[in-house]
Amino acid sequence: MTTKTLGDLFICAVFAGASFAISYSPVFGADSARFDISQHGAISDGTTVNTKAIQTVIDQCEAAGGGTVVVPKGEFVTGSLFLKPSVNLELLDGAVLEGSIDINDYPVMYTRFEGHFEEWRMGLLNAEKTDHLHITGPGTLDGSGASFWKASTPNGRPRLCFFCDSSDVTVSGVHFKNSASWNLHFYNCKDITVEDSRFEIPKDTKGPSTDGTDVDSCQNVTIRGCFYSVDDDCVCLKGNRYDGLSQKPSSPPVDHVHITDCIFERGMGALSLGTEATQIHDIEFDNSTVTGKMPMLRVKMRPDTPGQDYENVRVHDIKLDGKGLVLSFELTHGTKVPPQPPRSVIRNITVSDITGTYGSLGKIAGNDNTDVSDISLVNINLTANNTELNSTGVSGLSLENVIVNGTPMPE
Repeated sequence: MTTKTLGDLFICAVFAGASFAISYSPVFGADSARFDISQHGAISDGTTVNTKAIQTVIDQCEAAGGGTVVVPKGEFVTGSLFLKPSVNLELLDGAVLEGSIDINDYPVMYTRFEGHFEEWRMGLLNAEKTDHLHITGPGTLDGSGASFWKASTPNGRPRLCFFCDSSDVTVSGVHFKNSASWNLHFYNCKDITVEDSRFEIPKDTKGPSTDGTDVDSCQNVTIRGCFYSVDDDCVCLKGNRYDGLSQKPSSPPVDHVHITDCIFERGMGALSLGTEATQIHDIEFDNSTVTGKMPMLRVKMRPDTPGQDYENVRVHDIKLDGKGLVLSFELTHGTKVPPQPPRSVIRNITVSDITGTYGSLGKIAGNDNTDVSDISLVNINLTANNTELNSTGVSGLSLENVIVNGTPMPE
């Protein structure tokens, strides 16, 4: 299969739309800021693949100086779409952008996935260097995941959204549904807001790698008022892995992330750090509810990725109602090969004001290549199936007013 770079496809799309822009610009002139795809060739019958028609509208919107591409009520099937600078997307009430079930409608390109760059399927929505991008609901992005979850798909399964190298990005009020892979992946972006959105696959359905929101090498991120019911990590902070450390561009740290007022119903971790990550700093997770069997805070380290550094994480004011672990430190996650120097660090994590019913406090642990220090548990009152806290190889573990099943734990 012939592959193209993301830049190649963006450039091709611009020139493909040029004649359309010249021929039809008077038609768009009636409302230069809004471009309804149903008025320009897209058909909402749930069958017709509208990739070409919708991409042409995106290109025309950019050529006209920018605006908003509008998806009206209806079911519009499409393959990969590539947003452009100054082009926003609005999904109206009842609108569905539904992913094609033909894997060939998602081109293979050299792109970012799981901590490095490789030839991989592009997402349903893709954006590169699109500062000030807004994706708004209340409509739905449906990835038709059931068609891909059990299928053999060379070069991976398509994500619902992949946004990279952009600043001032807002995703608001969107329903992410049935993604074939990760739902919403940001790479090397800053000043991001994800709000009032839902990320879900059907209950009791196996949808592998359906992460909710992946924050990869990004800074200044707010995730608020969202609902997660997926079959992998709900919110996951990521960076490079061992075979991405020497790739260019290098991975900047994940810095200043705030997750607040969210509901986590199903997943493999409400907030997960890693697997693939190098530096994660200054994280706050608060005022949320976690249910099901997932860890509230999941810390994952790869021994084959040297110098991982997770510092300054605050988790507070969380209500629990389930059977999972409050804390899950997994220091050989993804591989059990001998660790590579330099040593990794987990430092200055505070978990406070946690209430409700859960499985257990869980596990805090170090290993031969990871220094774990300054972990504080404060004002925790739980009803739990297991009253033990498994802690080994930790320097500076502090418990203050931690009560499990009515019994204070030693401080």
